[in-house]
Amino acid sequence: MESQEKIGKAFMWLVLALVALPALAQKPVVALTADDKSVAVNERLTFTVTFNMEGSAKIDFPTEFEVDMNVMHGMNQKMDPSGKLVTYYFVQQSGAFKKEGTYSFYAYVNYKGNKYKSNKLTIKVDEEADDDNNIVRSDDPVFGIIQASKVTVYEGEPVLVKAKIFSKLPIVTLAGYAPFKTDKNAEEHVFPNQREYIEETRVNGKPALTFDYGKQLLIPVATGKCKILPFEMALRCQGNIFTRTVRFKSSGLTLFVKPLPSGAPKSFIGGVGVYQLAQKMSATTVKQGDVLSLELTVTGTGNLHNINTPILDLPEGCSVYGDPERKDDFQFTEDGVTGSITFTYHIQFTGKGELNIPGQSIAYFDPRKEKYVVVKGESLVITIKEDKNFKPLTAKLSPTDNGDSKQIAESVSKVAENKTSTDWILPLSIGAPVGLLSIFLLLVFKRKKKASVIAEEQPSAPIAEAMQFEPFSEINYLKKAEELLDDPSQFAVILPKAIVQEIGSINKSPFLSREEALTLINAQFPEVALQLRMLIETCDYYRYGFGGEVIDTARVLAETKSLLSRIN
Repeated sequence: MESQEKIGKAFMWLVLALVALPALAQKPVVALTADDKSVAVNERLTFTVTFNMEGSAKIDFPTEFEVDMNVMHGMNQKMDPSGKLVTYYFVQQSGAFKKEGTYSFYAYVNYKGNKYKSNKLTIKVDEEADDDNNIVRSDDPVFGIIQASKVTVYEGEPVLVKAKIFSKLPIVTLAGYAPFKTDKNAEEHVFPNQREYIEETRVNGKPALTFDYGKQLLIPVATGKCKILPFEMALRCQGNIFTRTVRFKSSGLTLFVKPLPSGAPKSFIGGVGVYQLAQKMSATTVKQGDVLSLELTVTGTGNLHNINTPILDLPEGCSVYGDPERKDDFQFTEDGVTGSITFTYHIQFTGKGELNIPGQSIAYFDPRKEKYVVVKGESLVITIKEDKNFKPLTAKLSPTDNGDSKQIAESVSKVAENKTSTDWILPLSIGAPVGLLSIFLLLVFKRKKKASVIAEEQPSAPIAEAMQFEPFSEINYLKKAEELLDDPSQFAVILPKAIVQEIGSINKSPFLSREEALTLINAQFPEVALQLRMLIETCDYYRYGFGGEVIDTARVLAETKSLLSRIN
């Protein structure tokens, strides 16, 4: 009887053990690993979180770690010791440490309201940013890699990329070089190859020689991955007895381009970098009806050559006419496009007395601070002397007025300037208003006539709408581009204007800037907006010499028409 009780207890414990075994096998597991635990500053590193729960994982990275935008998720299945199939999930993230030091951190998995913590992972980051012992792992006698000042950048942020060559053999001379290239998602500016200095280093503990070559400034023009294809090179090296030519192909590199954050200020000019603004007026005293010049100078480093024209904020009593003039003074450097751009606006003053011109403002995106920055110029006080013979027009002058309005403004200025003697005061006081009134009535009649013609062609369209589009359609830039297929230089100037004009016409929003036009269609047709932007940039590359030697005008025009037809 006693033996039966012992057997019964043993059987019960066995059953309990068998029941508990699956529960033990399902114990939460969260493991954090890295492909290396000792790296250099800016060296790319990949972390993996492995867990056996179908939850969400997150790595608690230090603030000194810059995370790439892509995240890889996956799963696999393994047999445990009991023969049961167990599912494991994993998440991978890459990036680089921006500062030397020793960092310890964890990963976490949220599952059914509970938070599970991983093992502690410690990474040592060396102070030397270009520690070749860490970043190079090759047993080849001669090899090359592509290095970038940053691997994760914002759209429009310049990045310096270069070829770096290592040789365990004595180098005699350079025998040939085929440069690396991007996959067309970035502007490329190649710096001339000057004499490079060969330095001594160590690779995997062994002595070697190294030098830099083929430096390029890249400015990403689209978000996502920007792939840099390998370069090829040949070196003449000293062997044991004779010299020999060693040919090799480097590894490639991928840049991860992030979009600019939302919430850009209205004064954002598309600049990515660091900029300053200076404001200057040609004079501080003016006669009523005269025109002064306002200069805005944007200075700094970044994608300076791609900034948009700032929009003025002017008080009542002054108007801008004509397009502002633009004067470029910049150069391509290893830090980006450095220099200044001056915009000159022509402003007519129609009020009288003292007029306060507020400090104009621009906004740019600072990639180091990762935020938009607004800078302002100094405010100005303009003294406007009353001119009793000046009769302001009821039509307000602006950058969108047609040539007739500009001519009237010029007439007003000339009349005011020609008052040189008292003999002309009486005739001028009578004749000038009458003459100006006649010109103005003629202008109004001309516009009404054109508006009536448009109204007859489109009976359902309001006259005000027809008048709104009359100046905008005076020059058909798309048709003009067709006439300039044999003149690539002029074609590259006209086609971007044609794209902006067509987008404005389709959306009934004339007088748009490039960015305003592309932003207008981006919400509904993002792919079309991206491809149109690339066509505009193709024209700019040809005009300003960003590596483009030829432009296929017929192909570019055909692509433009095809894309515009998709949003019409």
